[in-house]
Formats: sequence, C-alpha cells, structure tokens
Amino acid sequence: MPKVVIDGKEIEVAAGTTILQAALSEGSEIPHYCWHEGLSVAGNCRMCLVEVEKAPKLVIGCYTPVADGMVVHTQSEKVKQARAAMMEFFLINHPLDCPICDQAGECKLQDYAVEHGTGVSRYTEPKLALNKAVDIGRHVMLDQERCIQCSRCIRFCDEITKTGELAFFQRGERSQIGIVPGRRLDNAYSGNVVDLCPVGALTLKEFRFQTRVWYLKNTPTVCAGCSRGCNVVVGVGQQQTLMTTRGQMDDRVKRIVARSNEAVNGPWICDEGRLSYQPGAAAKRLDAAESPAGTACDWDAAIEKAAGLLKAAAAKGALAIVASPRLTTEDLFAWRKLAQGLGGATFAVRRLVRGEDDRLLLRADKGANATGAEWLLGDTAESAVLDKAARGEVQALLVLGDNLDPADTLALDPGVRARIGAIVFAGAFVSGTAESATVLLPTTAWAEEDGTIVNFEGRIQRVRRARTPWGESRPGWKVAAELAQAAGAAILPWTRFEQVLDALAAEVAPYAGLDADAIGLLGTAPASAGAGA
Repeated sequence: MPKVVIDGKEIEVAAGTTILQAALSEGSEIPHYCWHEGLSVAGNCRMCLVEVEKAPKLVIGCYTPVADGMVVHTQSEKVKQARAAMMEFFLINHPLDCPICDQAGECKLQDYAVEHGTGVSRYTEPKLALNKAVDIGRHVMLDQERCIQCSRCIRFCDEITKTGELAFFQRGERSQIGIVPGRRLDNAYSGNVVDLCPVGALTLKEFRFQTRVWYLKNTPTVCAGCSRGCNVVVGVGQQQTLMTTRGQMDDRVKRIVARSNEAVNGPWICDEGRLSYQPGAAAKRLDAAESPAGTACDWDAAIEKAAGLLKAAAAKGALAIVASPRLTTEDLFAWRKLAQGLGGATFAVRRLVRGEDDRLLLRADKGANATGAEWLLGDTAESAVLDKAARGEVQALLVLGDNLDPADTLALDPGVRARIGAIVFAGAFVSGTAESATVLLPTTAWAEEDGTIVNFEGRIQRVRRARTPWGESRPGWKVAAELAQAAGAAILPWTRFEQVLDALAAEVAPYAGLDADAIGLLGTAPASAGAGA
C-alpha cells in the first residue's frame, strides 16, 4: 500500500485513496463542498486544493489519488491563498442572509468563510437576483441565490435515486440549478438533497423556519419506520439561556436526519423515515392511567386492577397478549417474563406490512423490531388471538400499543370486543383498542426510551431516549415489572434499561455477551434469525 506524507505525517493507505480521503482518515480537515462520501467525484468547487511537492501547480485533493512517496502540504501559504480566493468567489453572489437562513449554524459557507476567508470582497457590482423560495417538490424548497453549484443534489438524483429531477441550466455567471421542466422532486428519498446541500439552498418544508439548529439537542438513534433500521439523528427542542420563542423549547421532535452506517443505510434515509415522527406528534397521547377509558385513576390502583385481571385470566388459561413489532426487545422480554410469571399466555405479534421493498432502503415490513419479536415470541399473527377471542376463549386481553404510529395499534371488531372479559391497554396513544379498554397504562413512545431493536438482517442496534417521556408514561419493561410485582409473579424490579438488557443477554442466544457499550453507535454484526431463546 502506498505511503504518503501529509503535513509532515506519514500514513499508509489503500491504493486508489485520494488525498482528501487520506487526510480525512487521519482526522485532518481539508475544506470541501462538492465532494461527498456517497457520490461520484465532481471536482468543481476547488476548495480542497492542496500543494504536492514536484507538481507544477495546486491539485484538487478530492480527485487526486495518493502515490507512494507523495508529499502533500494542506496548510502552505499557496494553499491558504487559493482557499481565500475561492471563498471570495463563492461569496460574490451569495446573499449572506444567515440571520434568516435555516442552514445557519451548520453551514459550510459560514464555517469556511471564518476559517479560510479574508472578510474582504473586491466585487462592487450588484449581486445576481435569482429565484427565492421555489417550491420544487413535496418536501423541498429551493432558494437559488444561495446555491454555490456544488452539484451534490444533481448527482444524488442521477446516481442514487436515478430519477434525474435536478440539473444545471444556462452557463457562465448565469448558471443555476433548477428542476427539470415538467418534473417535481417527489422521489421517495428527496429529503437527502437537503442534508447534502452545504449552504442552505435546499431546505425541508417540514423544518423550514421551525427553530434554529443551535436550539436542538441531537441524539443518535435508529429509525422505527420499517425493518431496515436506518441510523438517524433525532433533533428535539431544548431550553437555552437565551430563548426567543416558546416554540423552540417544547421538547418535541423537530427533525430527523440521516446518520451514516455503511452496514445498514449508508449516508441516506427515506422521506418516510425522515417524517415518521409526524403521526405520533399529531396524535392524542395517553398521559395518565385510566380505568376505564376516560376515567382518571391513580397509577398504583390501575396497576393493582390490571394485575388482578391478568392473573385471574392466566389462572384459567384464558390470557392473550397482542404486541406491536416496534416495541424494543427489552419491552418484549419483560412482557414475556410477566406472562411466564403469571402461568402463561397466548402471544401474538401484529403484522405491519405495507407496499413493497425497493432497491434502496424502503422495506414493506414496517415492524422495526419484527425480527426481535420473532426471536422472543415466535411468529404467531394477531389473527390467531382474535379468532380465539371470537370463540369466547379470552378472558383478558393485554394489548401492547404501537410506540410510533397510533394507526398501527390494534383496533378490535365490536363483536369480538364483546366476547372478551377485560382489556388492559399499555401504549402511548389514545386510539383503537384503548377507547374500549378496562384499564389503560401509558407507556413511552419512540424517542422516549432506551432499548434495542433487531433489523431484518438480524443486526442488533440501540435506540436512545431523545426527549422527556410524556405525562405519566413509563417504559414498557418497567410497567411489566410493576404488574408482575403486583401479581406476585417473579420479575426483578428493574429500574434501568441496562438491567433488562443484562437479563435479556443471559437468556436469549443472539444477545449473549452483549451490553450497551458492545452494541455501540453502529450495532452488531447480524445474528442468526431463529436463534432465539
């Protein structure tokens, strides 16, 4: 493998590695706009110019492969002058509207202007006035005057989605990026062009003007939209010392962006996952224990009542449980332990299958933890439990509601409901079965608890708490443990998710030897499906 010296430090890299990649691999920053890890090399922004000894002129780091013995300088006076000149060029027509631009705070033009610019422009002519706030798609707006023509968005549509909605139009100083006539940027991954845009020319309608990015608390976690389990970063509002509006401190999910994981989703996510927080945000939450629905109840009294109902039904072999495939594995493990402690129950897991798999990321199976549920509970569909209930063989039904989308919670047919003695609903949203439940226990929604889920390939990944739990809601594993204690079933009184994970790792084969640190930010190598408890 070739050895290259970058700024006096010798490193060894794989053949074909470019100077920019070699520098980044060692933690050295070379400024760049057009280069992106997931796209082809365009080499048109010229911000990554570096000096190579014996070369007649500066070269672009993103395109130039290293050669054995190459000596590179990224901080020489020639390089600094070139970067300053490029920054002056980029800012000729850019409106410098940082006070109103959504990219402010994470804009590469801002960052590089401070780090590499001179703060002086020799350009005295009026700036070009290009189109402002152009609606180019279901989710994306274009502010043409901010664009520096790095072409990342064009290459994404040409190379990744292969839909080709964006292109360059006109030439020279009149050159601009726009939508192809008669087209709209409505492919299933359109939001990625917003993540790709380094300067705020492309913004997401759903996030535009919602808050400033420095008011966000960002948490790395995993999308619950489908069984792919894409890695994402969830941004929620957080209280700051200097606030301008209450809307910026409401602790709600403000946006979801992609987090790169080459083993799962690369640097991309689909629009469906990016906006998966919206149904839950618009739905009515179950914020306190109720018995029956609509009647407020002390939490301990609700636990006592629910535990009595479940225990009595289990003693007669007439307890059934329907679980969401989006619950964390820790939740499912705790509910299984509760059922075992009560003497057994008929378990079923909902099927959430819509649409088809596509060639990129989207999966028809919307059960983010369907694999984990199968490992712990088997593959019995909810229809088996409903058929049993229709025959009058279910005295108590425990429904574990969905933690992402209220529309994906079980809704019972009135005729079936009439033949079930009692329903205990443990979920986040008021919907479906919750409205006819005997006891309702609020549990946390997605982004409100720590845990693990298993994607369709058997990869175990961590979901992390990004926001404060709603009302009295508690993690499902904790509610299960409280019910077990009240019913006299043997479950340890867990108080932290790590304790549940330890117990899970001791009993379920694919989790053997795992803890939160071992799973880390990128998850584990896929474990064998069917190798469950």
